[in-house]
Amino acid sequence: MRNGPWANALATATAAVIGLLSVGSAGAQAPAPTNVEPRVTVVGRKGAASDWVRAESPHFVVYSDAGEDDVTQLLGNLEKLDNLLRIYTASLRQAAQPEAKLTLYFHNSASELREIEASQPADAVGLYSSCARGVQGFAVHLERIHSLADEQLDRSPLNETLSYVFEAYARHFLYRHTDVRAPASFIDGFAQYFSSVRFSDGQMVVGRVPKGVGAYLKFLDEGRYYSLDYDDVLQGRLAGARNYAGAAGVRLEFEAKAWVLTHYMLSSEENRQRLNRYLVAIGRGADPTEAFERVFNLKKADIGNVMWRYALTGVTALRVASPALEAAHVSIRSLPLAAGEFVLANAALKACPSRPAGESLLRRLAGLAARFPDDDLGRLALSRAQIDWGNPQDAVPRLEAMLQTDDASFEARSLLGRAYLRLAERSEGDARGAQLLAAQRHLQRARALNPQSAEVAVAAFRAEMAAAGGPGKAAVEGVITAWQGTREVDALGRTAALVYAFTGDADRAHQTLNSLARNPGDAAGAEWARHWRSRLEAGVSRGDILAELRRNAVPESFKEWTIYKERVMQIAERNAGLERADAFIKEQARQNDSAARSGAPAGTGNR
Repeated sequence: MRNGPWANALATATAAVIGLLSVGSAGAQAPAPTNVEPRVTVVGRKGAASDWVRAESPHFVVYSDAGEDDVTQLLGNLEKLDNLLRIYTASLRQAAQPEAKLTLYFHNSASELREIEASQPADAVGLYSSCARGVQGFAVHLERIHSLADEQLDRSPLNETLSYVFEAYARHFLYRHTDVRAPASFIDGFAQYFSSVRFSDGQMVVGRVPKGVGAYLKFLDEGRYYSLDYDDVLQGRLAGARNYAGAAGVRLEFEAKAWVLTHYMLSSEENRQRLNRYLVAIGRGADPTEAFERVFNLKKADIGNVMWRYALTGVTALRVASPALEAAHVSIRSLPLAAGEFVLANAALKACPSRPAGESLLRRLAGLAARFPDDDLGRLALSRAQIDWGNPQDAVPRLEAMLQTDDASFEARSLLGRAYLRLAERSEGDARGAQLLAAQRHLQRARALNPQSAEVAVAAFRAEMAAAGGPGKAAVEGVITAWQGTREVDALGRTAALVYAFTGDADRAHQTLNSLARNPGDAAGAEWARHWRSRLEAGVSRGDILAELRRNAVPESFKEWTIYKERVMQIAERNAGLERADAFIKEQARQNDSAARSGAPAGTGNR
């Protein structure tokens, strides 16, 4: 990790947004608002429409069946959050690069998440999926989203829909735009901290206690046993901990205490300077607890008490002027009835499913395509399923016909390139050579249409490696460009690290490997990165790097769930009550038994 002045960025952000108003700024004067409600364009109302719409803003593409008004509110708030996060992480982010818009599916029901991942945990309300096919977010519409006036920002109940979407996006933002992968306590604390940010036209509030976090901290303060001490939280040591609500309760306690730590680290200029030094130390491999002790001048035995007192008396929410931001333009298009049938199946395919799930999707899409043969989304989805899980040749005529109609279709062009690449991998001789040439031609066109696509970058690189035996300049540039704009795709990061090393850019190779090595969400990938970091430090030949590039396996997709904290709290409170009742009953039985043996009246013991 670079020694970027995180503290300076936070200080700059604070001067921009917090320094304008004082603590307890109920009477703050806002400038003329420049971040007013998003401007909306609605199209596509002809014919039978599904419940699904496609909405687009400067940084997001949203597919939703939750209603146009809430989609518009969601996108307006997300654009404001994105702008705020860019201010807060200015020194951590790499040099500005063109970036792909994040695709988000905004569901009307949590049950729709199961269509993306059958192993959906109980009470899941969100999912982020990252793999070689790209990155997608999935969120649930829990309650209506309404605009807030300035005076409502620090008083109105926190909207649950925004809280969970903001939490997941803040975590994803660190993955995409920075090399921060550890400690997990900071990443999750950062996500919880920004989950409670709220915006009006001209102001915002930062530092409010998230609902689930506050409920759990109160639960602990009422005398319940805790599952994790702060050393466990700093170390990310959750396995084996006992909790009233099981593993989900352990996770909630981790998030609550991570929020306290992060709020504390962002609470003053002095602490923000220390946070900078702390993250630098972690980036250099320091032990998280030892680094925290040293940087914040606290002994490990005292951290728990300091954080407990801070949570009770030191937590402050600030209502401040928002950074200037032009109103986001949101375009909304209603999807045809047929397209609505394909939305989630297409998303599931892009989430890199398992083979059984992929083959099941292929069968399902074949049936849907027979019902709706002329729907473009359906044709693309079926083609993708055939390329990944069936016979790629079946997709070729359909995709070539689509390109005859729309030569600039990125999806059709990239899929056709991948189809020819898959065919080449199964062929030999002249047929293989012709298919590789076709794959390269279509993938080069696709890359020109969307240079940030991780899927196209990986496929184009593989095609050139297969055709020429080594990466050429265009393939190398394609991988690096995609990696710089999509840093959360570890499959692409592995290729980029090797490409940096192959081309002699040792600094960037080590920086990329360091980031991958610190990723707790991909243990196998982290081990691979540590292995290759050691090999590079010892010295490795270009031939060995090339051999690894040829065999470089694509890791499984990374999936991160967001769990409904309020339900976890209900389980914890119920089980705590049952535990107290059980203890009371056992104590009564013991007293009655003791009384019977002594001849005293039953039930007279102390309660």
